[in-house]
Amino acid sequence: MTREVRIQRARAWLRYLSRDMRAARAAQDAPDRFEPYQVAFWAQQAAEKVVKGALAYLGVSFERTHDLNDLVELLPADWHTRKAVGALGELSLYGVDTRYPDMGEPEPTAEDARTAIIQAAAVQQAIRRDLEDRGFPFQSQV
Repeated sequence: MTREVRIQRARAWLRYLSRDMRAARAAQDAPDRFEPYQVAFWAQQAAEKVVKGALAYLGVSFERTHDLNDLVELLPADWHTRKAVGALGELSLYGVDTRYPDMGEPEPTAEDARTAIIQAAAVQQAIRRDLEDRGFPFQSQV
C-alpha cells in the first residue's frame, strides 16, 4: 500500500475521531438528554479511532476490537502512546460492556464519563505527537 493511500485511510479514521469527540463533549454538556454511558462510549470510540488511524498510517493490520490496550500494543515500541498499554482497560469497557445491561459491568457515572473524555483526549494528543514525529501531513487539528 502506498504512503498516499495510508494517509487517506488514516485521515478517514481521524475524521471519525473528531466526530466522536464532539459527540462525547456535546453529550456531557447536555446531561438532561444523554446518559453518562453514552458520553463514555463516544469517548472510547474516539480513542479507538485515533489509534486505528495511526495503525492505518503505519500500514499495520488490526482485528475488529474495542480493546484499546490490544490496539496500542500494535504501535511501534518507540511511540509515546505505547506508555498507555495496560492503562486503558476501563476506557475499553465503555466500547461494549457498559452499554448493555446484561454484561455485568456497572453503568458509568458522570465522573466516569468525565474521566473517559480526559483519557480519550490524552490518547489523541499522544497519537498526534507520535504522528507528527513521523511526518504525518495533518490537514487540520486532530
